[in-house]
Amino acid sequence: MKTRILIVVAIIAAVLMFALSMTKPDRAAHFDAIKQMALKTVDHELTNNPLTAEYATIGTMTALNMIDEYLQTNLIVQEHTFYTSGLLIYKDLFIPVSYGVMGEVHLVVSEADMKRIMERPEMKQMKDELEKKQKIELKKLLKNL
Repeated sequence: MKTRILIVVAIIAAVLMFALSMTKPDRAAHFDAIKQMALKTVDHELTNNPLTAEYATIGTMTALNMIDEYLQTNLIVQEHTFYTSGLLIYKDLFIPVSYGVMGEVHLVVSEADMKRIMERPEMKQMKDELEKKQKIELKKLLKNL
């Protein structure tokens, strides 16, 4: 009787381990989950700033490109036996930001953490360049009126 229970438990454990190893998410899933959190942060910031719809659209498009570029170069996804973990390179540190198990990616960073990561010097430089372009475009529009 005890051996039957032991065999059933061993079979269940083997099936569970096999399922875990076969359903761990890939890099694209981590990329998409982190990108969605970053876009949510950008949208929150844009709603707090009084921008016209055109500038908000330009800002969102620019942020989308910056987020894609940043994640392409700074996202590392480590594959483990039963799960995957996502790390971002931030100020020469490896910050764990996500883990994936059973086909789902779970974030371990908050919106405030994402905002802090996005405020790196190179991100601020791109933001400043965008603001300069917006001011130039606004001057052109006013000049044409």
